[in-house]
Amino acid sequence: MKKPMSAIEIKHALAKAGSSQAEIADDLEVSNSLVSQVIRNSSTSHRVRCYIADKIKLPVEEVFEIKKNPTKPGPKRHKTI
Repeated sequence: MKKPMSAIEIKHALAKAGSSQAEIADDLEVSNSLVSQVIRNSSTSHRVRCYIADKIKLPVEEVFEIKKNPTKPGPKRHKTI
């Protein structure tokens, strides 16, 4: 599998496609901050990810790291006394 794009690569691809974070935020009626967080991979929004991937004409899996089961909880941690 190909490595996902970095935030800088995504921003450059959006600019090349004639789009911007602000335009995406307006189109989706979300905050510019959310779009920025999704691009930096510090927040996940399937709708925003898919929209960005569509704008730069790439499959979402090539743009963002997609976990196999994002809702599955991680391993249990034991408390140390």
